[in-house]
Amino acid sequence: MLKEMSAHGHQPDAVTCNLLLDYHCKNGRCAEARNFFDSMIEKGMKIDVTTYGTLLHGYAAKGALSDMHAILDLMAANGISPDHHIFNIVLCAYGKCGMLDEAMHIFDQMRQQGLSPNVVSYGAIIDALCKLGRVDEAMLKFDQMIYEGVTPNIVVFTSLVYGLCSVDKWAKADGLFSEMLNQGIHPNATFFNTIMCNLCRKGRVTEAQVLLDLMVHVGVRPDVISYTTLIDGYCLAGRMKEAMKLLDDMVLVGLKPNAFSYNSLLHGYCRAGRIDDAVRLFREMSSNEVRPRCVTYNIVLHGLFRSGKFSEAKELYLNMIKSGLQLDLYTYNIILNGLCKNKCVDEAFKIFQSLCSKDFQLDIITFDIMIGALLKSGRKEDAMDMFAAISAHGLVPSIMTYRLMIQNLIKEGMLDESENLFRAMEKSGCTPDSFMLNSLVRRLLRRGEIMRAGAYLSKIDQMNFSLEAATTSLLISVFSREEYQHHAKSLPEKYHFLVDVKK
Repeated sequence: MLKEMSAHGHQPDAVTCNLLLDYHCKNGRCAEARNFFDSMIEKGMKIDVTTYGTLLHGYAAKGALSDMHAILDLMAANGISPDHHIFNIVLCAYGKCGMLDEAMHIFDQMRQQGLSPNVVSYGAIIDALCKLGRVDEAMLKFDQMIYEGVTPNIVVFTSLVYGLCSVDKWAKADGLFSEMLNQGIHPNATFFNTIMCNLCRKGRVTEAQVLLDLMVHVGVRPDVISYTTLIDGYCLAGRMKEAMKLLDDMVLVGLKPNAFSYNSLLHGYCRAGRIDDAVRLFREMSSNEVRPRCVTYNIVLHGLFRSGKFSEAKELYLNMIKSGLQLDLYTYNIILNGLCKNKCVDEAFKIFQSLCSKDFQLDIITFDIMIGALLKSGRKEDAMDMFAAISAHGLVPSIMTYRLMIQNLIKEGMLDESENLFRAMEKSGCTPDSFMLNSLVRRLLRRGEIMRAGAYLSKIDQMNFSLEAATTSLLISVFSREEYQHHAKSLPEKYHFLVDVKK
């Protein structure tokens, strides 16, 4: 369009250029916006604070802080001082990234340049403090803005109420709500949804329901987010009847449930073991013209495998492929785990190899699933090869990976190798957990390897872990046998009492 204007002898003015710049930024095309910005400079066009602000806002929205800094430096080099709008863009960008020190520095810099922070400036700092859990400091900032004559808006109140609810200061949140109403600031759906989300997260779903009713009472129309938040709360509490009633209520008031609404319900049914209800609801989604996402399929797929409905899970997996749905890593991990637990290791192994041949980005969970299954099915060489291939995929073994491999080495009687791998694990920075150490102690005790078991018992003590009931029981059982009595002295001193244990 600009080329066409130039061809007809019309040069775009600053307003037109700013509009085009804004269009690029709002569509996430910051690189194109920057190129256009540079071309404006090359053509000798006057770049004002509005133009800089437009580009800064684009970078800030994407979290591209280094690019944002480059524009700020360019402003300074060209002698253009930031105004309130510029400072607030930078403040909000730092706040959203949790970079509070940097945000506070900009906040102070405003004052140094003779600009008083406004409601947006204070709002950015207060929101950042609340999201970091530093609610007392946020309240101090709130008091400061009141003292300086800056009137808080609904955004500031929403941030503060969210923060107070997050740290269980419900009485203060209630007081702030009253103060907001007294100031003539009417709550909106976002305000109520924020509080409801916190209540549901804390398991206080009945109070969240009261809040939904209050919304209607004060004339604020609940939206899809309001209902979905409460549906999720009921599902987490296992109250599926109330959750389903809310879904029906949504439709009655003219709102269309979305994929998130259904996902919450599907999660709830699967968690409660009601897989048939989940499948029925899953089918209902399609009839209601709500297209299931990959995450929706994953919920049902996991539920079917978990409920032992192997053939139905496999059928759903095949339907996902037929429908052209792009399967994600989580989907493949569910499928591989489901196949392995149903003793279809060969089929799982083929899928795994197919993913590797396509350079599909796997994670360590994928390897843990397959290594565990291969070892269990007696395919030790394949498991060893897979363990060796982990680094080639840019991954590092997890505590689970090491536990599986070390347990297998002990099982095979390769005790020196198991200890070497344990040392290599520690050297790599992977710290053993209580479950792993207790498991290794039990395996060694069953093999009669008392001294080796004692070394891991010492580790348990050094790391202030506790013996699991199964480990304690096995220790007592082993040392109640006469042939092991003299071995008790090779254990750490605290276990020497076992020498006196009689059958």
